[in-house]
Amino acid sequence: MAAIQTQFDQFHSVIKLGEDDEKANLRQKRDTLINALRARLPDDVPEFDTFHQGSYSMHTGVRPLDGNYDIDVGVVFDCARDAYPDPVELKKKIRDALDTHGRTVCIRRPCVTVNYMRDGNIDYHVDLAIYTKRADGLLDIAKGKEHSAVEHRVWEASDPKYLTELICTRFEGAELKQYRRCIRYMKRWRQVRFSSGGPLSIALTVAAYRWFQPYQTTAGTMVDLVALLDWVNRILQQFSYKLTEEGFYPRLNVELPVTPYSDLMQGMTKIQMENFKAELEALRDTLQAAYAETLPEEAAKKLVKVFGDDFPIPSKASTAKAVGAAFIGTGNSA
Repeated sequence: MAAIQTQFDQFHSVIKLGEDDEKANLRQKRDTLINALRARLPDDVPEFDTFHQGSYSMHTGVRPLDGNYDIDVGVVFDCARDAYPDPVELKKKIRDALDTHGRTVCIRRPCVTVNYMRDGNIDYHVDLAIYTKRADGLLDIAKGKEHSAVEHRVWEASDPKYLTELICTRFEGAELKQYRRCIRYMKRWRQVRFSSGGPLSIALTVAAYRWFQPYQTTAGTMVDLVALLDWVNRILQQFSYKLTEEGFYPRLNVELPVTPYSDLMQGMTKIQMENFKAELEALRDTLQAAYAETLPEEAAKKLVKVFGDDFPIPSKASTAKAVGAAFIGTGNSA
């Protein structure tokens, strides 16, 4: 196996969402939006609190290839679902309060998305998940679009904070860091390989929660290539034939580990699922081929095909220098 952990570390530093500048910028934009929502909602709408959710709160965010940064915010209104039998009506009030110059607001089934525009393009967006309180400590999330049929406008029990807790505490120390790195590698792979129809980002994160296992050598060195390859193999092993309206074919189920325990892959069509499986197999084969290489530069060239041009390719000179330094460090001489 080529010594390529340095390249994985460099790749991770490029794709990782910065904890300081980028996250601080997103926090500022979030605060501006929430302040505007408080100021512009009608007086008959209950007060609300907010919390972070999604990759921001799980520390698994990656820089977007298209520059369209996003942040997920939970908005919890101080009322029960009975106050709004039609959850879309509450979403409309939020849409109307935020639909001002420089922003476009879209009511999507799981959330209200606020797009900030610059020069006619989306600069970044904020996804607002709308919740109400429950007596059992869970939350109800508003599901449904503006023109959805009545049966698709529903409140659904949800436990987003516990999900974040589970994801964030799955491992500790160096193992936790490798777990987060590998989730980010897979998210960048998703960006590179799927222009549309790919798996949800949260589905990849939960797949890591369920099937990722850290890998380190007997000397205690974390090896991301092996951990990632093992994880992809475990995901592929979870595919099983399912009978659906589109036929009998292999599907992957990624079940939420919290209420409502739904399958995060259920929205994928037969064609999308087959393409996802084929891309996973291609990723596995590429990782396996990189593992079989002895030269870091040759291994890196293969990995660029699945992770994109941000994955660094070391020069032969730098490889030779590193090998020489390692040899000298052993105390051996010619």
